[in-house]
Amino acid sequence: MPIAMPCGVMVRTITFWYPADHLGIDDWTVPLATYFDDEIQPHRRLLAAAPRSAWSLLAAPRSGRRMWCAGGPLNLLDLAGTGAIAGEEARSRFQLWTSTGTVRGRRPGPAEADLLRAGEQTYVAYHSLRRVVGDVLVVMRNGWLPQQPAAGTPDALIAFVQRATGLLAQANPNDVLITVAI
Repeated sequence: MPIAMPCGVMVRTITFWYPADHLGIDDWTVPLATYFDDEIQPHRRLLAAAPRSAWSLLAAPRSGRRMWCAGGPLNLLDLAGTGAIAGEEARSRFQLWTSTGTVRGRRPGPAEADLLRAGEQTYVAYHSLRRVVGDVLVVMRNGWLPQQPAAGTPDALIAFVQRATGLLAQANPNDVLITVAI
């Protein structure tokens, strides 16, 4: 169930970023296989770039035309491809909204409506970056440090996804991302 933040943002997905050696873990196979339960559900929103032999290192992999997963070591994820696909989907939703006033058969909520009114470029950029970092990025380094939007405005949302993406750009290729739905 989504969480309404005091700043006006609805949190539906959280991305956790673990340093490769978090709590001394040097093999993520078991932690990723046991991470999810009835309360913490995987959100398969990341495109994998892993060979079949490395699928055990992915969180909740689902094969198909493309391999989607809920996370894994960064070097096994295709974050650029993930963002590109999210951008294509956002562009399609924007075009649908401009012709029908709806997104996925419903009227957009306040934050999404503001992003749509900000224009196609803003809407697509936000969703391209949000697909990876989620509504909140929790950095699991020296405790946990949540990164979240300061407000529900388009400027604040874009600033958040850009800041969070900038942080991830500094990550070690062996660091682990895990995305969950709430």
